[in-house]
Amino acid sequence: MKIEEAEKHEDKRGWLVEILRRDKIQEDIKQIYFSITVPGAVRGNHYHKRKVEWFCVLKGVARLLMEDNNTKERKELILYGDCPKVVKIPPNVTHAIENIGDEDMYLMVIANEVFDPRDPDTYYKIII
Repeated sequence: MKIEEAEKHEDKRGWLVEILRRDKIQEDIKQIYFSITVPGAVRGNHYHKRKVEWFCVLKGVARLLMEDNNTKERKELILYGDCPKVVKIPPNVTHAIENIGDEDMYLMVIANEVFDPRDPDTYYKIII
């Protein structure tokens, strides 16, 4: 698990966030997706054996819970869209993200592997 402040650039037009840069990661990016989660809903509650994912909340407030399946170390973060952080979730870390705000939560996820429904590399384990 790795957490980094996202570099946020603001001016009168709004803001721009640098989520990932090729010169700062070792993995190849294969898929980028975006989700909207309604208040009170939870996504995840699973882990991957191969896939690396990076999460960035762009709007709203979320609770991200991660548990290392090998060491059982747990980490809980509160993520805010107006102060973005990028969280790297490596293989064998169970993760779940819950919208704890009162508005829709926008989440960008970047992965080093394309989702394949025939071999999803998704193993469910409830932690939230």
